[in-house]
Amino acid sequence: MLEIKSPVELDLTLARGLDYYTGTIIEVNAQKQKMGSLCGGGRYDDLTGVFGLNGVSGVGVSFGAERIYDLMEENQLFPKNLDQTVKVMLVNFGGEEETAAIHTLVKMRKKGIRAELYPKAAKIKKQMSYANARNIPHVAILGKDEMENNSITLKNMQDGTQETTTIENTLQKLSLSTP
Repeated sequence: MLEIKSPVELDLTLARGLDYYTGTIIEVNAQKQKMGSLCGGGRYDDLTGVFGLNGVSGVGVSFGAERIYDLMEENQLFPKNLDQTVKVMLVNFGGEEETAAIHTLVKMRKKGIRAELYPKAAKIKKQMSYANARNIPHVAILGKDEMENNSITLKNMQDGTQETTTIENTLQKLSLSTP
């Protein structure tokens, strides 16, 4: 059952699209904001006749994307980590390390961890800069030493700390902190 938590007002003086709305019209406004409607629409009879499809009635609605965005921005309604689409980036050293990183990437994604592999082998400084620019909180390093020890080094990009541990421990740690 739908429960309406916002007040609904009936305004018989409301006018919208007089040239094509023929019945009930609606507007959605923000309760405490001084701006126009966020959404509006209504019933129309035979509007499709203009396009060669006679006798079809309908209901239409449109949303003001810019107004909704401005309202959300003004009220700080966007999540803090909205620009954070990836939880961990695996460094790409190329060769065998790249193959191992791909296998680890698959394991991460199966656990629901948003992860990516840097697209090509490049200097580690360039890869770290990329992670910083994309606001990626963790970088996973799977080099020759880690491969020999069946481990992975996880660097926290916010505080600079890093820890070398087993891949399974890293997967568990990242899974627990994944929103």
